[in-house]
Amino acid sequence: MSKSVRIASELIEKIKRELAANRPVRERLPGGGLIHIDRQLPFVCIYREPGGRDDAGTRKLVQSEASYIIGGAQDDISSLVEAVALTLRGVFGTFLIVEIWSLHYSDFPKEIVKKRRPAFRIFSDRPSELLSTVETLYSRLEQISLHRMQASVELVEVKEAAPEGMAPLLSEDLREREGIYLLGIGVLPFYRDESGRRLYPIKLQKLRRSFAKAIRQAFFRFASDMTSNCPTHFAMLGRRLVTKAVWETDRALAEIDDSFDFLLLVTPVNTEEVWSRFRSDGYKGVPYFLYRPRPFDIADMKRRLYEIPIGKIEDPTLFDLFDQKREELDRKLTMLSDRDTPNFLYESITTYAKAEPELLRTAETMLKLLGHRRHENVEADAETGSVDAKTFAEYAKREIEYYKKIYPKLSSSVQVRNDIVAGAMVSGGDFLIAQSAHFPKNRIEALLNHEIGTHILTYANGTAQPFMQLHTGLSGYDEMQEGIAVLSEYLCGGISEARLRVLAARVVAVDMLCGGATFSEVFNALCDRYNFGEKSAFTITTRVFRGGGLTKDAVYLRGVVGILEYLHGDGPLEPLFVGKIAAEHIPLIQELQWRGVLKPPPLWPRYLEDDEAKARLREIREKKLGILDLIEKGSI
Repeated sequence: MSKSVRIASELIEKIKRELAANRPVRERLPGGGLIHIDRQLPFVCIYREPGGRDDAGTRKLVQSEASYIIGGAQDDISSLVEAVALTLRGVFGTFLIVEIWSLHYSDFPKEIVKKRRPAFRIFSDRPSELLSTVETLYSRLEQISLHRMQASVELVEVKEAAPEGMAPLLSEDLREREGIYLLGIGVLPFYRDESGRRLYPIKLQKLRRSFAKAIRQAFFRFASDMTSNCPTHFAMLGRRLVTKAVWETDRALAEIDDSFDFLLLVTPVNTEEVWSRFRSDGYKGVPYFLYRPRPFDIADMKRRLYEIPIGKIEDPTLFDLFDQKREELDRKLTMLSDRDTPNFLYESITTYAKAEPELLRTAETMLKLLGHRRHENVEADAETGSVDAKTFAEYAKREIEYYKKIYPKLSSSVQVRNDIVAGAMVSGGDFLIAQSAHFPKNRIEALLNHEIGTHILTYANGTAQPFMQLHTGLSGYDEMQEGIAVLSEYLCGGISEARLRVLAARVVAVDMLCGGATFSEVFNALCDRYNFGEKSAFTITTRVFRGGGLTKDAVYLRGVVGILEYLHGDGPLEPLFVGKIAAEHIPLIQELQWRGVLKPPPLWPRYLEDDEAKARLREIREKKLGILDLIEKGSI
């Protein structure tokens, strides 16, 4: 066995000075270990690499935390741990050391091992003195569920809590004299094989987030009960210091994401010509769409994507966000490779899903409820009139100027173009308007709130955050974005029945597409069954069939349904505007806000300051109104 290496006194003194000044500490240890403490905290997590056996993955369980020390196989970290504990005990009046290690498979019942059920043992020499902390740790570990199996947890009272074959980190006399506590957590290492060498990274990653949450809640209980310096939420005890691997990953993902505009690359450039030909052919046949050239080598882009060092990220929350984004970019690159082929549709379903039965029923009910009022809407639009693209662009420029006065760093522009199928869209933070489009006057405010007050605003807020992913968009952000955007139209009183009919029709069209219907069959169904005009039906059908079959258009109505349900649960609005996020990311965003990693958003939608909008929002929350309720009660 190789001789252990003591930590140099000079390094220990340096670490003590940094901690006393409340400055972050991150240092490599001479025997292969690492210390990471990003601010003064009343606890530290410890992992000591065992000598004589492999232990793949276990050290990552402590690397999730804001304060940890990893002892390499040759590190003698006892003096370092003592220095850290005494320095921070002087700040908080007490201190908690939690050492984590892996147990042997043979330490657990065969039934638990066979099922790879999560299992933990808590070791304590003074459980009665840390009763609430131990109870919290026990109950939170017990709540961990993986593969539909609840964790098994056991509390073991011992004289000295330490891994097998290792001495306790601090002597009992020192701990009792200085008010320092020690807990041990033994883990069933189901995230690797029994040899200790072969790691199962997906199992480990699933464990890390739930384990980190359990540990942090125990730290929060300790801080609440034993110190006078307690935060208001357990997430505030999480990591703030961002490592180099995070910045490298964020930058690399954003560079790839910004290097292509997925929607523009799957949007036809000859829509008007196709419409003229389709109409002259009696609305029959299969339209022949042309697309922009793909300005990069897709295989090379994928190679760059998987060279990004996501695996080096220690923070499990950030790892999850970046890993999901990489998977989404991979799928979109595959879709671009298979553009205008049958495979495109299957990949679209993987990325954006189908129209699920409940959503389809909602869409069909909406079309039924709104269908009998269609002619009234047409007459109303005719009375109010419309504006052309140039005039609408002037309205948009004034709206952007309003936000620029609040946040001068906003750099969005307004462009009138002849190569987009949508009337208006946001791309890369810029507002693009179709040259041939006309916009009803009574819809101008709603459209500005949708495109600028939501899409551009969240893009700008995302640029103000430390991570570029918040403006390029986290994985699956489209649904939440479109839900908020459509909600904004309702809150400002500008959503029309015609608009809701279009959102519902898109869901029906996506369902027909996935069911094997042809372009003409979808077009005719929209005209004959749902009473759409030919040009409107063509636009809806084109959007759904572009690229080879794009199911993305179902996200608009799905997003509206989702955001209303979120409001029913009294969900706060502020996290929704931090950047471009999905509903599943809201808890992660809130956690990063509590931890101080993310900043408050600089912009807030103008429409949310309006009294009528506030009243409509309050009614949705209090009465738990869904989209069908709003239609049936005549709010739309």
